[in-house]
Amino acid sequence: MYNYPLSLTASFIAMVFVATSYFVKKKSLYLLFQSLCIVFLVVSYFFTVQFFAMIGLAIGLVRALVFFAYERKDKISPLWVSCALAGATIASYFIVNFGILKTAQPLDILCVVALVLYAFIFRIRDLKTVRFLMLVPTVLSILFNALTHAALFASLTYVFELAANVVSIYKYHIKPNKKETQSVSKENAYEKR
Repeated sequence: MYNYPLSLTASFIAMVFVATSYFVKKKSLYLLFQSLCIVFLVVSYFFTVQFFAMIGLAIGLVRALVFFAYERKDKISPLWVSCALAGATIASYFIVNFGILKTAQPLDILCVVALVLYAFIFRIRDLKTVRFLMLVPTVLSILFNALTHAALFASLTYVFELAANVVSIYKYHIKPNKKETQSVSKENAYEKR
């Protein structure tokens, strides 16, 4: 089952989708590209036999799709949805890492916390706030991948995501040109409805 080249390929494709997600102007498109990224990261972790990360991201895919459905309806998801998804993430960690694989490690807390944060950050409709808050779980994911020796491209996907996010924050919120400022203002007005 271990196949490093396929893991690298899937991670590279994920990297393209995650970078694209930070440069769209609608939250629904952001969630769509994040979902596609998650699909390929799940595949990458499958080929490096990192089951908790894979299952956590599979729950993350459900999370992104649920929030995408609410976003398409122009609604904010109820808080209980985020709590249920965070609970499913924590439960899957205990079932997989303690019960099935018996491979729980202290470093896993970085992955668990990052995945739980995603469950609450994706609920926010204001894309500016999402961009800023995504810095925290992305850094935690980078640390988890680096410290657990995940596939190079899985780690690089998160590094690339962090870089894309920082560039998008700079482009849209710190140094926007006049046309982008008007566009982002309209976007944020839509997001706060």
